[in-house]
Amino acid sequence: MKTILGFDQEDARFIFNIWRTNLADRYLGSVLGAIWAILNPLIMFALFTFVFAFVFKARIPGADSSLSYSIWLICGYGPWLANSEALMASSNAIISNSGLVKNMAFKTEVLPIASTLIGVVPLGVSLIFLVILQFFNGEGFSWSLVWLPFVIFVQFLFLTALGFLLAVITTFVRDFGILLPNLLLICLFGTPIFYSIETLPTVVQNIEAFNPFYIISEAYRSVLLGHQSPNLIAIISLGAISWGLTIFNLKIFRRIKGFFASII
Repeated sequence: MKTILGFDQEDARFIFNIWRTNLADRYLGSVLGAIWAILNPLIMFALFTFVFAFVFKARIPGADSSLSYSIWLICGYGPWLANSEALMASSNAIISNSGLVKNMAFKTEVLPIASTLIGVVPLGVSLIFLVILQFFNGEGFSWSLVWLPFVIFVQFLFLTALGFLLAVITTFVRDFGILLPNLLLICLFGTPIFYSIETLPTVVQNIEAFNPFYIISEAYRSVLLGHQSPNLIAIISLGAISWGLTIFNLKIFRRIKGFFASII
């Protein structure tokens, strides 16, 4: 049976089952259940659209309406919401599945992967929401959509690489799990998602060019709004670095995972 980084088809099925279970457990006991997985991102999109497009009346170059700005904003914030959900979930992957880790013999490295894939849900909702908004704005899509699967792959490869590391850190340092939302908030407002990069000083623009979160958001905007290919040098470089980090962090995870049961 073919394997990739030591994972086979059985592991892939196990990852899917854990992903489905984690998603169901998140909304266990609520009246609407898994529908909240759709409602939560929609509420955030509506909130930021109202605040930035109608209260602050933000504009970007070439945008002649609040709806155009809303589309531009959600095209960057949707992938960010996926980033945030994935990293928060993967950081708690071992702790939240302590019962499995202690009582079952399996590859615990599948847990951060399954948790990272939680980000697929808000990303999917954001893409559907964008289609609807672009329809009302009289816009369409083009050949550039062929790049979308590659951009999504690079994004989740990067998140998986970080997920292995965050899962290890949070398991041994519980305070990091409390600090992480604040770090993500800093990254959110430090990344040109709600504002154009042209508003920043040149030296900051040069630094942002190496920001992986900015590379990802701009790749989505290029493909979905710019009707062009993403910055190939940037996105391919990020993919290569993410692959290397995945291998490196996975090795660290596998060396340390034997201590998880005694820690949690």
